Amino acid sequence: MSDFGERLREYIRDSADRKLTIGRMTVSRLAFFGVAAGILVAGVLALLFLVLSKKDKGLTFTRADVLSGYTYRMKDDLLSYRTEDRIYTYDAAKDVSTFYRIANIEGYDTSASMTVVYAGTQFKIQGAEKTLALQSGTILDVRAGKNYAALLYRIPVADRDERFIEIIRLDAQSREMQSVNTISFKDSEVVAFGFLDTGSTELLWVSTMDVGQFTEESIVRIYDCGNGGTMIHYTTPFYNQAIYNLYLSDRCLFMVGTQSIIRYDREDDGFSAERDRVRVYGSTIVDFSAGTETAYFIALPVAAEGEENSLVRLITISETDDLWSNVMQKYMPSPVVGAFLFNGTICVFTREDFLQFSFAGKKLLDLEPDYTPVAAFRYGADGFLVVTEQNCYRVTLD
Repeated sequence: MSDFGERLREYIRDSADRKLTIGRMTVSRLAFFGVAAGILVAGVLALLFLVLSKKDKGLTFTRADVLSGYTYRMKDDLLSYRTEDRIYTYDAAKDVSTFYRIANIEGYDTSASMTVVYAGTQFKIQGAEKTLALQSGTILDVRAGKNYAALLYRIPVADRDERFIEIIRLDAQSREMQSVNTISFKDSEVVAFGFLDTGSTELLWVSTMDVGQFTEESIVRIYDCGNGGTMIHYTTPFYNQAIYNLYLSDRCLFMVGTQSIIRYDREDDGFSAERDRVRVYGSTIVDFSAGTETAYFIALPVAAEGEENSLVRLITISETDDLWSNVMQKYMPSPVVGAFLFNGTICVFTREDFLQFSFAGKKLLDLEPDYTPVAAFRYGADGFLVVTEQNCYRVTLD
């Protein structure tokens, strides 16, 4: 009995040890599966969050008080267009539309502070005391600045037409127009002109072209409107290209031509000699933004008549003594309607999509707009204006 009892006690002890071991293994397995289940649930929740947040990212369209079916210009966050008897300006940031009734005019220009119209020898700044007329000549074009306007006109002399630009100041209080300076370009063709606001004064730039026997020479002159229209900068000739726009940053001045972007540094009240040149042949610059040490340009290839473009280029140019530049390009899935620099990214409206890229070229968004755009514009840091066949919309990126 004693041997049997001893074997029984050993069997009971062994059974208890096995149960304890099995229990511990069960707890361990339960703990393992619990952790795994927790990880799985967390992963599913994270995936749902990403999917839902991606769905929430989109474009909001709000109807704008803009008529469709016209030719539009965007300048100083103002969209302007002309109907048969009116000139409309739409302030996208304020969502306010205004108009001027007009008779027969040949052209106009707008800025944030004025609208200038002209016909024949007559011109007027809307809101000014009266209409003025040239003593002779015919007005070819106008530009509106902050406090100044510029008139390009021609006077026939001998066997050619001599070109002139007159700088007009609009007095903010009396609303009277005063002539500041008249500049002659008798030996040159004026191909482009406009204003730059430095903060302390306004500058008028004029790009001219001389056609020689073998080459075309383009020269840019810059005048200080606040100092009686005195010329403060005169470039050496640019051969076989025309300068069609100028951009000003805190550090540099960029002249954009049909072949190159030419950089100058700002020095006190003037500009340095040429510092750098970046080739952009075959492209048109459509947007510009400057950081602290780098300038960015959006370029679209010049499409042949009847062709559509699906390529967008980002041109990056250093503004420091360490001269460098870079070109990044992206092909779009359908023809480009508008391309912009927007909050440190590239945003593109095509006929079918809205796409957003980083400056490194990584796709950040690919959305299908609610409406099909035929034209698109950027305003400020807030959003876009999208024109469709029927309407115009203010568009924000949520």
